[in-house]
Amino acid sequence: MKKRKWFYIHKPAEFEMTCDKCGGSNITWSEYEHMIWCYDCKIDTHGTGGVFDGPIAWGVMELFGVSFARFYIKENKIKYPRITKNHIKWYFKRING
Repeated sequence: MKKRKWFYIHKPAEFEMTCDKCGGSNITWSEYEHMIWCYDCKIDTHGTGGVFDGPIAWGVMELFGVSFARFYIKENKIKYPRITKNHIKWYFKRING
């Protein structure tokens, strides 16, 4: 498995993801790409797709306070999406610390 280079700043449960083994939401992003960590099962697993299983309504998710911003581990930066004319453009913003 490949080590993760980034993760969404919101927890997987915010995207309606759950553990595909126990169905629980006591989860976080795994250190591995395309995986979550289930605290109850104590395993890395794929989990359910949540909002990623269908068309993602970015605007609706934003109304619920959920962001698709990503934290890049090595660079210690957050990458924010900006939607312009049917395209997604990404930009970095340095965090203090």
